Amino acid sequence: MTCTLPDDLVDQLCPMPEAPPGCIGLDAALGRRLATAKARLDRMEREVVSRDLSALAMARVEFALAARALADDLIARGLHTSGESD
Repeated sequence: MTCTLPDDLVDQLCPMPEAPPGCIGLDAALGRRLATAKARLDRMEREVVSRDLSALAMARVEFALAARALADDLIARGLHTSGESD
């Protein structure tokens, strides 16, 4: 049994469905970098007795850079245009 479809239906593009807010698909390496930077920063901020201010500043910079890298990836995927204006 065969079925033939009209040509105008065969060549139609299906629009991509809107992804639910919880399904943004993070890049695993960027997520791991951010989580590692946050854990290190939290650990260093809790160390009040042996606090190395230079290392703490570097941990804050790494956390900011990791967050920025993840945000850049999300922007590249078009998530910054999900219905809210800047």
